[in-house]
Amino acid sequence: KTAEPLFPCLFSAVLLGQTFSLPVYLTLIPVIAGVCLATANEVSFSMISLVSGLLSNVCFAMRAITAKRVMQKPVGSNLTAQNLYGVLTLQALAVLLPFALIVEGPGLIEGTAETIRNVGGVKFVKMLLCTGVSHYLYNECAFLALSSVHPVTHAVANTVKRIAVIVVSVLYFRDPLTMTGGLGSAIAIVGVLLYSIAKSKY
Repeated sequence: KTAEPLFPCLFSAVLLGQTFSLPVYLTLIPVIAGVCLATANEVSFSMISLVSGLLSNVCFAMRAITAKRVMQKPVGSNLTAQNLYGVLTLQALAVLLPFALIVEGPGLIEGTAETIRNVGGVKFVKMLLCTGVSHYLYNECAFLALSSVHPVTHAVANTVKRIAVIVVSVLYFRDPLTMTGGLGSAIAIVGVLLYSIAKSKY
């Protein structure tokens, strides 16, 4: 997932015909390396995790590129970034819900019932609404940001977001900050600074 900025670089060049200068691409190295170092808690390997992560990067990059194309040349009236995300969400629900019910239907029902028994129906509904609304607003803000910046810049910000998660966990949950975590965070922040400077100059 830390290699996420590389995929918009590839797809924006192929699909949008937009490329950057070499210094801009080189600044992605410290961003990716820093986040990788900061989030590496243990050394392990899983082929399923690797393939899933790569497919996730491809899907996120394709979504960003295609959404950016629609934002630049709207295909309908009043198709703002917020409305575009709403339409995509409804389409995704219609496509994925049948598969989710087929694959996870029985387990989903049992798990929901068990959760309601443990926490209570009212608290379960509150938690469900809270997580659903917050996640929707987060993604809508991401689409608003995407409408204002290049998909590569959006991917860089999304990658560095993991550093923000680490900082919040240290401040709020009092999780200890390791040496590699601090060093990786610093490298990633410097990388973002270099990316901003390189993009403005080249």
